[in-house]
Amino acid sequence: MFGWYLEQIKDHGLVAATWLLWRVSWRRVYVISCNLALPAKLTCPCCGWRGRRFFDYIEKGYTVSNAACPGCDSHSRHRALFMWLRDEFRIQEKAGRALVFAPEKALAPLWQAAGNLRIVRVDLEAERGVDARADLMRLPLKEQVADLIWCHHVIEQVPEVQLALSELRRVLAESGELIVSVGQSSREKTVEFGFHDKALSGNRRSFGADFPQMLTEAGFSVNQIAYELSEEDRRRYGIYPEPFYRCVRN
Repeated sequence: MFGWYLEQIKDHGLVAATWLLWRVSWRRVYVISCNLALPAKLTCPCCGWRGRRFFDYIEKGYTVSNAACPGCDSHSRHRALFMWLRDEFRIQEKAGRALVFAPEKALAPLWQAAGNLRIVRVDLEAERGVDARADLMRLPLKEQVADLIWCHHVIEQVPEVQLALSELRRVLAESGELIVSVGQSSREKTVEFGFHDKALSGNRRSFGADFPQMLTEAGFSVNQIAYELSEEDRRRYGIYPEPFYRCVRN
């Protein structure tokens, strides 16, 4: 927590960082108290944690209530993708080479269980425990080396979207699949900020409904996936489904 606080001071200044620390701290105390005192209503499919409430996810520019699993830090999209990968995509049966960008801790057990997949974890930051440090816009890889590319909530932060998408297509095998998502608003068009907005998780843009068209223009055939869950399962696992895309080369 102290390291996180220092990062917030660097990004937002002492006053804003201290206010943010207070908000995060008292909400965590509240959630922990609820989990100790009240019967469990929620289950995390990623790690098996059970409790009354998830932690709130709090940034300077926005808050998502009841979002992050205390056990593995999964959010709604991680929990939905975990179930889709396991139950529909059946990742444990796949083979070949997979590039996993910005690997998520909550999904690590699924990648580990895919014994016939050669997993290459890629990120700009070494702290994620990656196999390769690389810029998504300039991948140090040969053409068509990946049978599967996993890229979720990463493209929001790259300076040039079309360059990143072009690189993803270049390294994807002819028979391979790109599975990708971004944070999408209800706007029709993507809004470019022109800088990394530290109050919005460092994003450079807010994608709109035009993101699938960007994928198409980059040379992909695009299939939007909406993981279907019953209302009971959505409540149990704390999932608010968002769209993601299963793409192949044109």
